[in-house]
Amino acid sequence: KELGGLGYSFKANLSKEEFEKKYQSKLNYYRKNIEIKGFRKGKAPMSMIEKMYGDSIKAEVAEELLPKMVEEVYKKESITPASEPEVKNVDYENGFSVEFEVYAEPSIGEISYDIEAELKIEDVKDEEIEKEINKMLEPKVTYESVDKDVVEKEDFIYLDFAGFLADGDKEIEGGSAKNYLLQVGVGQFIKDLDEALIGMKKGEEKKVDVTFPEDYHEKTLAGQKAYFNVKVNDIVEKRLPELTDELAKEFGFENADDLRNKVKENLMEAKKTAAMNSLRVDVFKKFIEKNKDFELPSKVLESEINAIKGNKQLELSDDEIKERAEESVRGYYLLNKVSADENINIKNDLENEIAKFSAYFGKSVDETAKILQENGMLDRMAYDVWEKSVLDKVIEKAGILKEEPVQE
Repeated sequence: KELGGLGYSFKANLSKEEFEKKYQSKLNYYRKNIEIKGFRKGKAPMSMIEKMYGDSIKAEVAEELLPKMVEEVYKKESITPASEPEVKNVDYENGFSVEFEVYAEPSIGEISYDIEAELKIEDVKDEEIEKEINKMLEPKVTYESVDKDVVEKEDFIYLDFAGFLADGDKEIEGGSAKNYLLQVGVGQFIKDLDEALIGMKKGEEKKVDVTFPEDYHEKTLAGQKAYFNVKVNDIVEKRLPELTDELAKEFGFENADDLRNKVKENLMEAKKTAAMNSLRVDVFKKFIEKNKDFELPSKVLESEINAIKGNKQLELSDDEIKERAEESVRGYYLLNKVSADENINIKNDLENEIAKFSAYFGKSVDETAKILQENGMLDRMAYDVWEKSVLDKVIEKAGILKEEPVQE
């Protein structure tokens, strides 16, 4: 019986004679192996075995037959299940019969790869190179006094501070420091104290009343009133060293140009990776839109809708949830067909991905795979590698990367 949404209800029957034959075989097995007080092993009357264990043995036979019956139905009706069968009724009083519902995977016709998309790789800008180099030079930063008397927002200062709870003047544990380097007004201190530093003069001392935020990370201080005695010792400027050949050698490069070129190369690779990821997203949406004319198993779609609803970080309307769920389920079945048609094998790609983690863990690939499996990460990683591999095959079949990538 068709239930709609690729759902089917089946009733499968096994004759009374066939069930009885299997039941008697199982009964005879227990008779030979069960020890019953007053009888030698295997010598208890069959009638006694049946009286004592008949019902549980019938249930055991039915339990063994159930998956075989279901598989036989799938084979006979040419169904590839998209969900676990939901058993509605099992009857073994007069033969053996089982009623169950199942949702089938969709039948997808010929795939169309008629998709237009473009790989757009941005060029590396000089300011991006400088930003990366500055990150490398950060450990060698110095702070030098500037000819300035009044603290402004985002200035770097050296200050002394000591914090006390307003109730009883108890010093706050870990709430004091000498000659502490701080960038003012960027949120490194609690708001009341941070704002009070703006406008102070070099050498000035001040008492600042504060109230710790209710969500402060140190729970014993959350919402508490306190005060800080502060003194601005100096206003300084952050200065990065000039990139020289000698400094570049300290980072393992031949000279400054070698370092700069390597930074540019790494940034270019990152942009190519980002561009390919963007292309895959674009192609995925267009591929789904081009091949959307097939019915989805409603049970699977319902599960995906519930999964999206369960994600509290997403604020979506019911229509948006349904649209996203349909795209996800439809996309999975389309990629699955491409994977089967093109014999996609991710073994080497997955091993390469695991190998990247091996260096971090200091383990072999097999040991790392075991760690990832235990942490629940391996299946997610395998799916991501598979999805990427199949989408790359779609891009290849669509002929999108025949020409040189476009740079912007």
